[in-house]
Amino acid sequence: MREFGDSDTLFSNMDVLNPNEKAYRPEELPEREEELDEIHSALRPATMGSTPINLLVYGETGQGKTVAVDLKTTQLEEWADDEEIDLTAVTVQCKGLDKSYNAMTHLYKELREVRFGPGEELPRGHQRKELFHMIIGELEAIGGTVVVVLDEIDSLGEDDYLLYELPRADIKGVKLSVIGITNDLTYTENLDGDVRSSLGEDEVVFSPYNSDQLRAILSRRAANGLRETGFTCSECNSPDCTHTTDGSPDKLASDVLDAGVIDICAGFAAQDTGDAREAIQLFFRAARMADDRGDSVVTKDDVYDAREHIEEKAIVSGIQTLPTQKKIALMSVIGEHLDGADSGVTSDLYDRYCEYCDAVGTNSVSKRRFREFLNDLEHNGLLSKRPGRGQGVENSYQIDVGIEMVVENMPAADERLGEVADQLRAEA
Repeated sequence: MREFGDSDTLFSNMDVLNPNEKAYRPEELPEREEELDEIHSALRPATMGSTPINLLVYGETGQGKTVAVDLKTTQLEEWADDEEIDLTAVTVQCKGLDKSYNAMTHLYKELREVRFGPGEELPRGHQRKELFHMIIGELEAIGGTVVVVLDEIDSLGEDDYLLYELPRADIKGVKLSVIGITNDLTYTENLDGDVRSSLGEDEVVFSPYNSDQLRAILSRRAANGLRETGFTCSECNSPDCTHTTDGSPDKLASDVLDAGVIDICAGFAAQDTGDAREAIQLFFRAARMADDRGDSVVTKDDVYDAREHIEEKAIVSGIQTLPTQKKIALMSVIGEHLDGADSGVTSDLYDRYCEYCDAVGTNSVSKRRFREFLNDLEHNGLLSKRPGRGQGVENSYQIDVGIEMVVENMPAADERLGEVADQLRAEA
């Protein structure tokens, strides 16, 4: 058994390789210079005594949106400090806040902490309009130019009260700019036209990273996070090169990385989603696996093992966190499979679903709603669908992952649905 404090490790700084932005946030984004310039253009009016432009920032998860906005607002605040100009930027993370009211309570808290320091409590018991006026009061007390960043605003769903009111607010002594960040490229299609026009005065779209960009990102992380790893110049061929280098992935040298490790990680992530966090997570997991074994080199086999580990964990988590009704829908497909059907048509699956609902004493939903459950399970990667062709031909569904893994992660005997799950385990 290994002991804590063992200094024999592949890492020089694990935080740099951690995909969690709280552990490490890069100070530059070379692959996003164009997008950074667009954000800069929207914020630049603040340096000329004018109001920054309201901005909507789009892009799927892991594209650097939040980091880019944070880099530019921090740069603007530093400029304002140097120039002794009154400017404040606050950020509200909307993930998990499904209503404007909840986002407003967090915004109020953030504004209070600008004035009084950390430790302010969330306001409670106020009417929505009253709470909004409290926010306006805090903005007036802060004064000057204020940039409010609302991250993951798609979490608010169709409740656009805050998004409508805040950009339109007439606040005495305040030049207010609102930046909304969303992972949903179609988010504005469901917004009221007035909200879209006022909040989205300008828009910046972050496209998925390609494999070359992901290689560059991973190479920089590796150079700063792994020992005996760094960029070389034309005169050196050593990771300990002390000359100025351009940080090109082709110039990365490492005594602890097999050739091709970074290429494979970047390739997997690029073909999946173009998500930098996915690429970093895969690379980090591969390095951790090698390090935990006490190996001196991260190999390509470590990458394949890490990918399998991550995918399996995602499947297990996806199954275990399903709501009750979707678990029963998934069980209906498992039941058809164990009875010998390669795939089950919707009507047969629905009949079995109703049987299972009766067995566990829960109400069944309509057939239309049941189809939505099946389609959600397909979207989550647990099922595959064969569309029905021709009038009156139903869709059919089958398990798209290992049946043993699915069955083993069904509820235990002493949990709700456990009796049906035990029956399926016995048949598997």
